[in-house]
This record gives sequence, structure tokens and C-alpha cells, in this order.
Amino acid sequence: MNIITLLNQIDSKEIVLPGIQRDFVWDEGRIQILMDSIARGYPIGIVLMWETYENIQYRYFPKEYVENSLPTFEENDQQRKLKVVLDGQQRLQSLYLALYGKYEGKYLYFDVLSGREADNYGEKKFLFYFETQERAGKRNAASLDHLFKPNNERDNGFEVEYLVKVGDLLLMKATDRIKLRKEIVQKLDLAGDDEVRLETNFARLDEALRDENILKASTIDEDEPKDSPERESESDVLEIFVRVNRQGTPLSRSDLIFSMLKLNWKQSASTLPRFVDDINKGNSFELDIDFVIRCLFAVSDLGTKFDVELLRRKEHIDRIRQNFPRCCDAIRSTVDSIQHNCWCSSSKALGGYNTLVPFVYYLFYTPKHQVPNSEISNFRKALYLFGFTMPFSRYADSRLAKFIREELKPSLESKDYQFPLDKAVKWVKYWERVKGFDLDVVQRNPRLALYLVQNYPGAEVHLKANAPDIDHIFPRSELRKQGFEEAEINHVANYWVLSKGKNQNKSAKHPKAYLKDVDEAELERALIDREMLDYRKYRRFLQQRGEKIVAHVKDKVGFSDSDFDAGDGA
Repeated sequence: MNIITLLNQIDSKEIVLPGIQRDFVWDEGRIQILMDSIARGYPIGIVLMWETYENIQYRYFPKEYVENSLPTFEENDQQRKLKVVLDGQQRLQSLYLALYGKYEGKYLYFDVLSGREADNYGEKKFLFYFETQERAGKRNAASLDHLFKPNNERDNGFEVEYLVKVGDLLLMKATDRIKLRKEIVQKLDLAGDDEVRLETNFARLDEALRDENILKASTIDEDEPKDSPERESESDVLEIFVRVNRQGTPLSRSDLIFSMLKLNWKQSASTLPRFVDDINKGNSFELDIDFVIRCLFAVSDLGTKFDVELLRRKEHIDRIRQNFPRCCDAIRSTVDSIQHNCWCSSSKALGGYNTLVPFVYYLFYTPKHQVPNSEISNFRKALYLFGFTMPFSRYADSRLAKFIREELKPSLESKDYQFPLDKAVKWVKYWERVKGFDLDVVQRNPRLALYLVQNYPGAEVHLKANAPDIDHIFPRSELRKQGFEEAEINHVANYWVLSKGKNQNKSAKHPKAYLKDVDEAELERALIDREMLDYRKYRRFLQQRGEKIVAHVKDKVGFSDSDFDAGDGA
């Protein structure tokens, strides 16, 4: 079976993609390299398919790729014969778009004058480009314009090219192809090697796409009778899919989890991405499918590790499916509570979205998925404690599971909705070796401290120029010249949240010059004393502003020394 035969079967909807397949991810550059390999006659691997009559969820190969478009899934309730792709999706989808469709509104063109020998075999030899028809026409016109200039006006570095749409070449009859080739020769006044190369290229691409050795295809259960007991089961095929995709460029654990969920819980293929799109509106939490799956595992008592083996049991899939609506509500409530009660709209500021998982678990069980009024303070303190110390930025699987299993689950199952701040403190002291809420803790996450000090929630901005950033007040280069240590240079007190556009042309300005046009009230809000902006006072500046930052954060979040009286052991 050659490439053209495979693509024709895709076009006639005989070859389809199963619901377990992940999204198409190849970019234009990778597709162009694939086409170069084909034109050179290089083998491009094997496609593995499964012929089945089962009522599985599947989708057709899109003929036009548009980024972030959601797929439409079909049901094989008529039990027609399908060939579903288990391995080779990216190559087949790339070829289908390149030869039969469009990529972001552009067609694939072949430079029929390419193919010149080069010293570096790693470079592309046969050149393909995704272009609009208008742009391709302009490129061809530029080549014509160059060729008919007087020799003394030609640009010696100009590479003559002529683009022909690959899809048109495939559809042409042999006589039309010969006619087009003669037109190009005449139009460009080609002769010698150029004419030979053009003629060779026209034949080369057609031959390569019909060569059965370029892309091999293997089909499980091909031509087996519909009711044959020899046919593989869905479970067997899923296992084949998992094992095949653990080789080469492997699926991540979360990819495998999502694939298995889609196979056994068909609605997840559309409901999960749709929920992720919805929950990220109006904030910068940047939650993704991985986060939702981790939360689903947690609330379904499956731990927080992406363990593929757990989804081989139908009861676990059923539990996840049943918990999905409530888990989504718990995630929504977590985002709302953090934004409204904790004044933050950024998971980056909180040390990553794993910080949010215990709070999703907590709100999964509370009445109406809301933080009780009596627990808002503890909820806030625990969130910032985790945000500053970031215990879940490493060893997330074991630490999240342990905190949920040992500290949240027992009380919530007994309908005790008090958030265990004391337990959070105990574990953070054990995991991260902190003694209390002090400068050491604040120094671990300067961004979060400064957002609190300067009342910046970390949400997305609509105009890029308005995006604040974190920068040094005293420039690093000058501090290094004066002999200060890196710990002093990158001290939390030497950072502030930039006003919009403030960092332009800063270079190594003296801090007094850098902050000259900043309003006094703005400096006061940032806890910056203009009189201390002197290199001779730098260490005193760090000490004074550092103490102010710690005091401000403690006061705003509500931390007290008694909050850290929990035992030192875990």
C-alpha cells in the first residue's frame, strides 16, 4: 500500500482516528522535512492500523488544520468496517493536509527547481513551502522579474525558484503535467541542468508517493470475518496502543491517561478540553488537562500519580466519570475563592498549579463546594504557606497524596469542614525545613510577596505593554562591580513589580534615576524609601525593606506566630 492509496482511504473516510489518539502537533517545518524525505526516496516508517467493526468512538482526519479547533467525534453504531490508526497519526495527518488540504489557510507548494546537490546532507534538498495562492504567485513573479533583468542588475545571491501546488500536481493527467513542465521551461528560459532537474522533479514526487517502500502499512485483523473469534478485543488493542506509543517519541503519562479515559469514557474527549478552556477565562492560572486529571484522581481516591494501570479497571473509570461534574465545580470554586478571598489570579505566582490540588479536594467535599465563612482565613493562610514554600513543586505525587490521605480525607469524610492549617504547617516545616513565617520563607517566592505588597493579582493583561514584570531596583551589573554577593543582589527587597513600560532603556541606571518619575505614593505602596536609594546604604536598604515586606505579608495574609506552633515532627 502506497501513500496515495492510504490518503485516498482517509479521504473516503475508510481510515479514521480513534478517540484515544491525542491531538495533531506537527508544525509546518516538520511537515516540510517529511516531504523532503519522501522526495529523496527515504523510508518514513510504518503505519499501524486496526480493522474493526466495533462501536467505538472515532473522528475523521481534518482536511484543513486550524489551531485550537476542537474535534467532532462519531459513533460506529452501524458497525461499519473501519481502519483506525494506532501509530502514525502525525505522519498521515501531515501528508493529508499537505497533499489534499490546507494548513492554517495555506497550501503546500513544491519548488520544482529545488534538488540541487549540497555539501550538507542534513539540509533540506527538495524545498516545500506552505503559502497562500497570492503569496506563491508573488514569489514566482519575483523569480521571473530577476531572470529578465540585465546581468549587471541581477542579485547574485538571489535563488531562482518556481512554486507549484502539490495538490495540483497529484491531480494532473500525465499530458497536463508535460504541458505544465514545458510552460515553465519556456517561461523561465530554462536549459541544461535546470531543465533536466525540473523534468526529474516532476516525475520524482509522483513516483515517491506511489512507492510502497516509502511508507509501510500494517493492519491488525485485516480481512478477518466480522464475527471471527480471532479478532483482537478492544482491551488488547488498547494495550498495543499503549505499548507502541511508549516507544519512539512517547506519550507522556498524562497523554496515556487521557487516551484511556477517552476510550472508556467517550464524552471526556470533548468535555475535558471544553472545561479547561472555560476555567482559564479571566485569570492566569493556566490550568490544563493534566491538572484536571490529577484532581479527578485525587477526589476519586486514586492518589495523585498518573498511574496508567489504575485505569485498566472499569470501576475506576466509572468513579472518575461520576465525580467529574462535582470535581469541575470544586475547581471552579477553588479558582473563585483564590481570586476573591486570596487576591491572586496566577498559578505561577503560587509556585505552580499543583499548589491548588489540596484545595480542590477540600472543596469537593464541602457543602455546595464553598469555603465555610469560618475557614476563609485558614484556607488563605494554607494557600500562601504552600505558595511561598512550594512543597508540591517537587515530589508532587507522594506529597500531595500524603497530605490528602492523612490530613484532609479523614476529617472531610466525617463531615468536619475545618481546613487543617496546623497540619499544613506541620508538613511544611518537615518537608521544607522552615521554622516560621520569616524572611527566609518570603525569599523563596519573591514574586508572590511583591504581588501582595503592590496589590497585583497576576492576571493577564489585554494590552501587552501594560504587563508588569519583576525587576531589580539596584542593577545587578553595578552591584557585582561593587563586590556584593549574589544572595544580596537577588534579595527579595531588591525586587519590585515594574510599572507598565518602566523597564525600557533601564540599562544600569542608578536607582534614583530609574525611579525618578515614579510617584511618591507608588513608591510608598511598594515599601521603597527614596532616601535609601544609595549604594552606600544598600545593605541597610535590604534589611529595612525586607522587614517591611515580611510584616506586610504577614499582616495581609493574617499569619501569626501562633500559627507556627504546630509540632516539628511529621
